[in-house]
Amino acid sequence: MKNRNTPMKMLFMSLCALLVSLTALTTRAQTATVTDPQGDAFYTNGNEAPAFLDILAASFTISDTLTFTVEVAGSLDALPDPPGSGGEFFWHFGLDTDPSTDPPGFPEPPGVAAPPEFTVDALWDGTAFSGQFLDRRPALTGGSALLYSIPVSVSGSRITLIVPVALAAQVQPLPGATWNCRTGWNNTYLLGHGTDAIHDADHLPSRQPWPQ
Repeated sequence: MKNRNTPMKMLFMSLCALLVSLTALTTRAQTATVTDPQGDAFYTNGNEAPAFLDILAASFTISDTLTFTVEVAGSLDALPDPPGSGGEFFWHFGLDTDPSTDPPGFPEPPGVAAPPEFTVDALWDGTAFSGQFLDRRPALTGGSALLYSIPVSVSGSRITLIVPVALAAQVQPLPGATWNCRTGWNNTYLLGHGTDAIHDADHLPSRQPWPQ
């Protein structure tokens, strides 16, 4: 006797294969990686910055989450205390998702606008690393930026930050969207007071095209 379930079984297997293919297609990662010369990390006052702030490479990967990595020239083990009052070393990614808008305010001084709608940061305060995701879009309509804690991991000379799915879904790039990476240290006590609280050390050569 013929097995009458065979056609149904074959149809079920075909549907499963199609579902797997579609899932793989929708979650296919898009990555952009940019390298940067070694030995070009200097603070704005001309003093040479430490090797752990000297960018060698940075990457931005888009899937269901957003993953950011930065490779630096020096070890990230046993970092010193940052200078300044409540100082922090930072490894920063700026995401300019809408070239037509520049949200004002934090982390810039009041009334000062800057292109990124979103920022992603790894911070070292002298005790531990932390990860932050900042949504600056509310400032465009008089609101305050939204700050979230995100996972950060450190291995050797590499930092990895992961923006979870729910937050990653908020990052919707328009044509012409760009990203960048820079390092430095903050005098956090002075952030938002209109003083020179941010001291850049190194950055990628220019704003980079959105990963494709």
